[in-house]
Amino acid sequence: MQSQLTYDALADVYDLMYPPRSPDIDAAVDFLAALAPATGRVLELGVGNGRIALPLSRRGLTVHGIDGSAHMLARLRERDPGGSVVVHEGDFTATTTGERYDVVLIALNTFFAPTSSDAQVECMRRMREQLAPGGRVVVEAFDPLPFHRQEGERTSTRYLSPQSVMVDSTHVMRDRQLLLVIHTVVDGSTPRPTQEVIRYAWPSEIDLMARLAGLRLVDRFAGWRREPYGPESQRHVSVYEAVEGA
Repeated sequence: MQSQLTYDALADVYDLMYPPRSPDIDAAVDFLAALAPATGRVLELGVGNGRIALPLSRRGLTVHGIDGSAHMLARLRERDPGGSVVVHEGDFTATTTGERYDVVLIALNTFFAPTSSDAQVECMRRMREQLAPGGRVVVEAFDPLPFHRQEGERTSTRYLSPQSVMVDSTHVMRDRQLLLVIHTVVDGSTPRPTQEVIRYAWPSEIDLMARLAGLRLVDRFAGWRREPYGPESQRHVSVYEAVEGA
């Protein structure tokens, strides 16, 4: 299952957490557009409010997105009144569009939203099913090591705006590779705690899931600017292709 309730609750502040206009978004769009033909087709799983999908559509690509959060999709429709991004509401581990795409994308740790390894394998299978011949699957995720080493609860604060901050409290269940995060927005009104549970996976584990789904690793980078991936990398952008006959 996706963390649908979490993203519903965070829809009002998601743009503050992850600004839609940033150099990182520009780099992601450049990276993804380079993998598709000039008028190609892109599918984003966990499309959310369209932070990546909308600028991709402005590149002349046909962009579809699947998401389980009605509130996040409502934000996307507000930003995209012309419907340049075709949206499908549903659980992306089970829902498909019935179409094929040159690039199938899952970004910003969304691959970790399904909270079991079985569901994550099903997510990979759905991506493989919707991949056009010669297409690429792209997964962006964090490296779990800093969280896996964590002892006890950890609390951090992130700036949202001059009037608000978000307090994040994290707890790790290493035996199940689960990360529990309580997000609390502090802005002078009644605090709004929201619970998020994700299942993190190691890059080698994601590669195995990909192989089970009929995919194989082509490239891995430390970010959207194609930085070399190595032992100290905190994130990875991994690119997969279909295995013929799988």
